[in-house]
Amino acid sequence: MAGQADELMLLERVFLRLGSAETDEQLQNVLCKFLPPVLLKLSSQQEGVRKKVMELLIHVNRRIKMRPVVQLPVEALLTQYQDPSATSFVTNFTIIYLKSGFPRLPVEKQAELVPTVLNALENKPMSHLDSLLLLIIPLLGKVKVPTEPEKLVNLLG
Repeated sequence: MAGQADELMLLERVFLRLGSAETDEQLQNVLCKFLPPVLLKLSSQQEGVRKKVMELLIHVNRRIKMRPVVQLPVEALLTQYQDPSATSFVTNFTIIYLKSGFPRLPVEKQAELVPTVLNALENKPMSHLDSLLLLIIPLLGKVKVPTEPEKLVNLLG
């Protein structure tokens, strides 16, 4: 029970940090620092912890909906999405924030992340494949493909 109390206290602190973020920059800093670890808490065995995470995510959704300039930690979310040990619940919520955060990035950064997104598609559900491919297909013409064979293999895995 002490573990659940500690997790709830940590989530409450994150909630306070989110709530006290007044500017877009402050909100972005809090999200970049705490969104991926909060999503991991969705795999908690404690019902109270999962419920608190859902409350926090609802708050995040409301805040970012009104602020399109706030960047989300897309690279960290992509890494988390690729984690084979992540539960399907965590993966499903991570892709929601990937779909929301990816279009907010500058086009150059999106094009840079296309190979990472392509590598993340392996062994994922069809609905996830559709969502991620819809994000990257318009960018395929902007991807810088190296001419050296070694770099090309590294680019596409």
